[in-house]
Amino acid sequence: MARPIKGDIRVETTKVRKSDKLTYVYERTVKYNPKLRRNEILSSKLIGKITPDSNGEVIPTKFRAKPKTKESQEISRHHMGMMSLLEWVGTATGIDDDLKQVMPEEVYGPLADRISAIARFWIATGGDSLPDMYAWQVKHGISPEKMISEDIYHDVFEKLGTNESLIQNYFRLRASRLDSRDSIAYDITTISTYSDSLSQARYGYNKEHDGLPTIKVLTLYSLNTEQPFAYWSQPGNIPDSICVENALKQLDFLDIDKPMVVTDNGFCTQDNIVSYIQDHTRFASRITRNDGKWVSDTIDKHLPDLDDINNVIDFDEDIAGVCTTVRPMLSYTAKYTSANHKKGEHVSLTPRLYLGIFRSRSRRFEAERILTKELYELKRMIEEGKEDLLSEAAMNKAIKYLNWSSSRSGKIKVSFNKEAVDEAKKYMGIFSMCSNRVNSASELLKLGRKREHIEDMFELLKQKTDGNKPRVHDSDRLRGRQFVQFIALSYYDYLYKKIKDLKSKLGKPNGDAKHDLKQNLKEENSLLKWLRNTSLNEILQWFDAVDLIRLTGKKHQNLNLITETTKRDRMFLENIGYYGELNHTAKA
Repeated sequence: MARPIKGDIRVETTKVRKSDKLTYVYERTVKYNPKLRRNEILSSKLIGKITPDSNGEVIPTKFRAKPKTKESQEISRHHMGMMSLLEWVGTATGIDDDLKQVMPEEVYGPLADRISAIARFWIATGGDSLPDMYAWQVKHGISPEKMISEDIYHDVFEKLGTNESLIQNYFRLRASRLDSRDSIAYDITTISTYSDSLSQARYGYNKEHDGLPTIKVLTLYSLNTEQPFAYWSQPGNIPDSICVENALKQLDFLDIDKPMVVTDNGFCTQDNIVSYIQDHTRFASRITRNDGKWVSDTIDKHLPDLDDINNVIDFDEDIAGVCTTVRPMLSYTAKYTSANHKKGEHVSLTPRLYLGIFRSRSRRFEAERILTKELYELKRMIEEGKEDLLSEAAMNKAIKYLNWSSSRSGKIKVSFNKEAVDEAKKYMGIFSMCSNRVNSASELLKLGRKREHIEDMFELLKQKTDGNKPRVHDSDRLRGRQFVQFIALSYYDYLYKKIKDLKSKLGKPNGDAKHDLKQNLKEENSLLKWLRNTSLNEILQWFDAVDLIRLTGKKHQNLNLITETTKRDRMFLENIGYYGELNHTAKA
């Protein structure tokens, strides 16, 4: 009697030899069909092959994923040009690496990535407020699991503000990237606030002159790289000059060896000069005639030298300068008892300093023009009997530089006080710098020029990182928010310097025959013209038009299409050293 037909479904392994002399091994699901009296193949899956060299062993086969069906195909488009540029900045500067080293993901989760994301948003948008961040992230293809919400950025600020070691260790990593014996500059800006819950907000000097309490933010810069590497904030009523002592302690913590500290005249006081000398710190600082009689006397002595053509600065024909050695008598109050003096005793010293004295002809001419215009306007108003309309400052200026009297007929006669006017004109266009190490007028001027860049960056800090107001009501969150703004400033400074350096080189022959071709120089001049008339934010917005479109094809599961960049765009990217998706030909 024949066996009954079960008709169940079975899985069998079948070997099929093909004409290419390979044996393919299939795993098939079959079911016996009694009507046809044979097995029906329900499904078949290739699991491997046997080659002549495999000695009968089955070699597993790598399978290509099936293309997605029309219903499941993912088609997306987002702006990626600006994002690619900012991602490159984070890599090229080491900012992203330093953040991740201080805040490893296994300990702090995605904290480092979130800091970078917020900083990039501020730079990309020119300082939009954080509530606008969600829509911007959607537009730029940020995946939902990586999006920064309001709760997330508040959490980021709080974690940073309550963990000072993260901030200080990051500063130390940034400082370790400085060149040896780098020049360090620092300056202060003020941030106004309406909040009465921020303990650091106090009434003091206010650069915005808006009558609000302020918080001071002091930032340290490398003059060689023009990159910020540390900052700290303090109450708004603390004088700038007191910050020097804290700055020196900060440099000691960051383990910066013998830096050259470069400051504005707001930090140049007798006490600060003494602090530099006692700490054996090299310094160069702007200084004014009002900072000591020894300064004004030295300037008066060397004024005639500034009219000598031999003292014109070689890299700037508008400025003449001389540098002379001075030994001023300085004093300080001893903080500790030593072999030479007791605590509280007044100690005198006569350090050897170098005073650089400069005059700008263009500034002198402009200052004289403005003074002359103001004095003639005051003269006219007084002659017309409009003294009552003058402000207190204008009246004081009139009293100083003008003489007037009334005749019998009642007509007012006004004349100029020539001695006072000549005295004012004598110092127009004059500025000076003091140092304990640099004894060259041209080198002092170079240091001063580099430091001036910081003041521009402070303005950008407020404009481009939403920094005009704290926008938080808790001191810890303020500390965290300032740190993320500091990261954004680092991004901005790097691109700013890259573009500035590029503009100084474009369109100039360099001796390379291929580079100096007429057509190449013409193209460089076209790029230079564009850069001169385009702000950094506008450049970022220009590249933001570059889109990434993701499609799925028959042969390839993922097709990434990047809209084309122009020849000028590629020249720009290549010359700033960019490497990334925007320009595959650019060099790292």
